[in-house]
Amino acid sequence: MSRINVLALSYLFPNRAQPAYGIFVLNRLRAVSQHCRINVIAPVQWYPLIGLVRGSLWGTDVPRYEEIGGLSVYHPRFAVVPRYMKWLDAITYFFAAHRVVRRQRFEFDLVDVHWTYPDIVAAAVLASTNGKKFVVTVRGHEALYLNERTLRRRLVAHFLRKAAAVITLSAQLRDKVVSLGVAADRVSVVLNGVDLAHFSMQDREECRRQLELPSAARILISVGRLTEGKGHQDLLRSLSQLGRDEDVRLYIIGGVNPEDDYQHVLRSLIADLQLTNVHLVDKVPHERLSLWYGAADVFCLASKSEGCPNVVLESLACGTPVVATDVGAIADVVTPGESGFLVGPRYAQSLTQALRAALVHPWDRAAIAARMSRWGWEKCADEVYSLYQSVLRERR
Repeated sequence: MSRINVLALSYLFPNRAQPAYGIFVLNRLRAVSQHCRINVIAPVQWYPLIGLVRGSLWGTDVPRYEEIGGLSVYHPRFAVVPRYMKWLDAITYFFAAHRVVRRQRFEFDLVDVHWTYPDIVAAAVLASTNGKKFVVTVRGHEALYLNERTLRRRLVAHFLRKAAAVITLSAQLRDKVVSLGVAADRVSVVLNGVDLAHFSMQDREECRRQLELPSAARILISVGRLTEGKGHQDLLRSLSQLGRDEDVRLYIIGGVNPEDDYQHVLRSLIADLQLTNVHLVDKVPHERLSLWYGAADVFCLASKSEGCPNVVLESLACGTPVVATDVGAIADVVTPGESGFLVGPRYAQSLTQALRAALVHPWDRAAIAARMSRWGWEKCADEVYSLYQSVLRERR
């Protein structure tokens, strides 16, 4: 088979203004590009006064074209109405992507889409009008909009059934997709990888020195957007139960999601619980996250749902044990007692117990990091490329 030409669509993708936004999509495509030719269309939302509402980092500072990680990336604008008329997003997104395809005269063998809505609608139409097939990656439960009774949810379910193949990041997500009527033999579980060149074990004291963190404290960190679904509020309540006399500090690292800003709730809860040992850290450049993982005694993730969270893989690659809810693919990468502890979905009390146990457990950080040596993005890319080949053989 000749070299495959792939058109990748992803609203969730890094750009010059937001270099860490959807970094996991970039990492996978960069690894897959060793096997294929890939062009990326990553549309950017636009609406009147966007610069005033979101600041200069949205829209105006994103170039129309840039090269990222060796990939050609196009950023056409698509018009949206914030929070309303979500059906409009699919139409404007399609025309934005279609204009790039037409002007650049892209030739492609398949369309690879990395988010569901509105990406999946544009992918389906572009594939159909060019006599091609499309592949979809479902990265989390929120991508299925299962709690909505909207046209958006119906469109996602409809076009998932039309896809030549669906990739999910966990077995739990696979079951959810199949429940929507997608044939089970067209759904594959492909776990994320980790960038081992950037995330590896480091000296803990040196990491703390660079970050100006106290060397004697026991440090917990959590990395994730400040949204309700990430469960930061539950982590705060658990921390309040650990005991006021213990020198335990929690650093929550995560930017604000404009459509689900939960920062004010977290700050109010911190004040109500009088948690002077909690610090909300604004966005940290992705390349510096390794310092935070290296400085921490324990990494925490209290999410209600996940796919295959890269933050867990990154923490483990740095040798830092993990306390996390047993959701998504986390159980596939965290071995209880060896690399962390898992907490059940109804975890109010058990989360506190797991944190307390993790802080005194004799972890072998070198062994934790060594175990992650097989989790590089290359393995993920090989599985995705094999799926591409299977889809194209089926077409012939």
